[in-house]
Amino acid sequence: MAGGGTRAHGPGASNLNSAKDCGDVAMDRPQDGGSTSEVTVMATDAAGRTLHCVVEQSLRIQDQDYGILSPVDTPAYLCRWPDDAAAEPELIADPHQYPQVLDELDMVLRSEDLFLVRSAGLLTVAGELEYQPVDVGPDGWELPMDINDLLNRDGDTGDDAEEDDDMEEENALDTCVVLASTCHEGVDFDLYGSLEPCFLVARLGQGTAKLLEPDVLARLQPLIEEALADDGEECP
Repeated sequence: MAGGGTRAHGPGASNLNSAKDCGDVAMDRPQDGGSTSEVTVMATDAAGRTLHCVVEQSLRIQDQDYGILSPVDTPAYLCRWPDDAAAEPELIADPHQYPQVLDELDMVLRSEDLFLVRSAGLLTVAGELEYQPVDVGPDGWELPMDINDLLNRDGDTGDDAEEDDDMEEENALDTCVVLASTCHEGVDFDLYGSLEPCFLVARLGQGTAKLLEPDVLARLQPLIEEALADDGEECP
């Protein structure tokens, strides 16, 4: 693995049960041996960055079309390690604020024919990935690791924490792996790849798919959940 380490824990991801075609957006359909029912779209964010996505679900809410999208390439998350060796890695909400770190990680990835894409909504890694998610147990042996640990660790106490741990153990498919590592100005950074898809919501129009800003998504979340429930889907 490119510059990979054995430290593990990464951002969470969720699953959607089925996908439907989306209308009135610029879409590409696979011309090779891929599924003929798969629909893709090039989504954009407020900064003008793009993200190649599969349309997993289309929704009609208040006379507006929305799509639930998953990236075509591997979702990636940037984490920073604190000075305290016993501390957990910190998930960086806006990795684009660290362009030099991303440049260094991209150089590491390119040594294995992988490419870091500074895409809309989140980072992605393009290329053929071959990896096995691992963590290091108390005895030094490598163990499978759970992708939800980093996001769910803070604030969990008592019975609730034990229940969360049980759920995470049962949902072992939600995993991640270190794709590349670098040390920039004395600070260690890791790039984690998700083994499960993540989902984003975009507003669909004539030839457009614009990712929702966090405040807009927060307002629409109840309506999205209601629309998915009506279609028999689970909200990602």
